[in-house]
Amino acid sequence: MINENPPLPDKIAIIAGQGSMPREVYDACVKKGIHAEIIGLEGQIDLSLFEDLTVSVIPIHAVSNIINKIKSFDISNIILAGRVKRRAIPKLILDIKGAKLFTKILRSGLSDKGLTKAIISFLASEGLNVLSPEKIVIDFVAKPGNMTNVIIKKSHIRDIEQGLKMLKEISKLDVGQSLIIQNGLILGVEAAEGTDELIKRCGLIKQKFDTEPVLIKICKPDQDKRIDLPCIGEQTIIKMHQYGIKGIALQPNLCLILNKAKTLETANSYGIFIYGLQ
Repeated sequence: MINENPPLPDKIAIIAGQGSMPREVYDACVKKGIHAEIIGLEGQIDLSLFEDLTVSVIPIHAVSNIINKIKSFDISNIILAGRVKRRAIPKLILDIKGAKLFTKILRSGLSDKGLTKAIISFLASEGLNVLSPEKIVIDFVAKPGNMTNVIIKKSHIRDIEQGLKMLKEISKLDVGQSLIIQNGLILGVEAAEGTDELIKRCGLIKQKFDTEPVLIKICKPDQDKRIDLPCIGEQTIIKMHQYGIKGIALQPNLCLILNKAKTLETANSYGIFIYGLQ
């Protein structure tokens, strides 16, 4: 019988992209007694979050150097944490192992699903096992129900129910993980620009209804949970407040709330609800 919850490894390499998630994963590793090495992707990682640590910074297209660095630590388990821009993909052909990854990407396609499949397949061929961040930062996983003390209007519940139905259908096409809806009107669906830009775009075109817009974020049906789990953080809430988005509905157990205590505190202070879909 396969153990669905195998023990966590003693050592992990964190491939760090944008945002605070890489640091949060590192801190969670420390709490769990896991030794973690940080490999920051040049031009992506926020080094100000790691001023107290030693970080190996390597260009994203220098795949051979990244693999060799991981193996120099005698580590076989890795976590990919933080958003990464795709603009470096064409440069992969300049590196021997990068060219191998580039070939896999061409075969799988540039969609989110295709990229994920190619990356995990390539890393497995190098003897590396990719772990999901939620295995480490389990305390940050969204829970069912209202996680704030902000009252949710019935009109918002109706929008959430309608928007969720539409988002589930849209996500089957591997298009986006999020949408914003207001009084039954879909203001926008997340594309390659990310959640913050979706909030900004929809905030600028929101309607003068009594019901404010709400954001819905879920996992795609066939998404590999080891890469790019949907997540929000304090900056998401600040952006929502700035552009008049009243609340966010998250898929429980599959969406992460970074710096959860602070994010919930900020949401309460701005009167923004965070709701785990039930």
